[in-house]
Amino acid sequence: MALSRTFLIGSTALLLCGTAARAQEACTTYKVQAGDNLRYIARTAYGDADLYRVIYDANVATIGEKADLIEIGTELVLPCAEATSTAEPATAPAAAPAAAVAAPEPAATETAAATATPTAAAPTVKPIGFVTGNGYAPFADETLPGGGMMTQLVEMAVFRADPGIPYNLTFINDWQAHLDALLPSGAYDLSFPWIRPNCEAPETLSPGDQARCNDFVFSGPFYEIVDGFFAMRDSGLGAATKYTEFEGKRICRPEGFTTGVLDAVGLTAATITLTRPVEATDCFRGLAAGEVDLVSIDAEVGDSALAELGLTAKVEQNPHLMTLLSLHVIAHKSNQRAVDMIGQLDAGLIEMYESGEWYDIVSSALAQNGKKP
Repeated sequence: MALSRTFLIGSTALLLCGTAARAQEACTTYKVQAGDNLRYIARTAYGDADLYRVIYDANVATIGEKADLIEIGTELVLPCAEATSTAEPATAPAAAPAAAVAAPEPAATETAAATATPTAAAPTVKPIGFVTGNGYAPFADETLPGGGMMTQLVEMAVFRADPGIPYNLTFINDWQAHLDALLPSGAYDLSFPWIRPNCEAPETLSPGDQARCNDFVFSGPFYEIVDGFFAMRDSGLGAATKYTEFEGKRICRPEGFTTGVLDAVGLTAATITLTRPVEATDCFRGLAAGEVDLVSIDAEVGDSALAELGLTAKVEQNPHLMTLLSLHVIAHKSNQRAVDMIGQLDAGLIEMYESGEWYDIVSSALAQNGKKP
């Protein structure tokens, strides 16, 4: 996504991504240099960029409540590595993990996200409840580092918006339930990652996508994806250059993924047979078994699913027919505090572009997924 920007004022460093390795170790102090950000310092000091909050918590009096501008030359305390691994979550100060919201379904899995520096009003503030799910690598899955690329981007956006915002994060694998029940009921406030339909052209939308446009507020785009089609290499469908060549085919697109990309190119219920399983891997198992002809999904998720199933050598992505889409955080319009939080996330996202942290997270996640940024 070509949205990153660079912003420097005088001797103030916006903690930009470093380009040269520097010797940083735990149990020492470190003087901020041009090109630094807290993730970069944490990675070199602890080997884990997600420990940036440990550094922030130890230096909040120096950095301030809003961690957006840190002057070059500022001396930061780098806590000992032992302290980062032995701290008790329930009693730790700023950025200690909060108790996760109980999942409404027995099958749901969950994790606790970091809460922020306590203030006088913090005990009475109900944490913002984020919900995401598994099976959407490299973007969201609790088995991935940091919970996946999108999880890390959202958590950094919260931190950039205001480190004092308390929140928790839960993984619930029924993605459609996020839209149908969890957000409308107020059980959770925000969900990610979701594709925004083309709400400006309602005549092209399916009823489900129209409801998504009518009922939800979308954040700014966190990441752009290429949504396309996967087929068995010996099927000939990987060489198709017109969508009409897919008419009459059996297409699998996981539940929760908008069907607008299919409807927009004429692949409607009248022209194809559509299958909607819960997991992306289910689509590719069906493809390998000859139960479907095509899998409609974004390239990153498709590649991850194929690698997981060991099908990379047998399946190919069509290089001719694809759509560029973007991933967002969503809030139900009936939840005013969640709608307000979308605005804060957008502000934090802009700061991430300016600081270089967006690129740092994305490039690290893609490298782990075996791709170049």
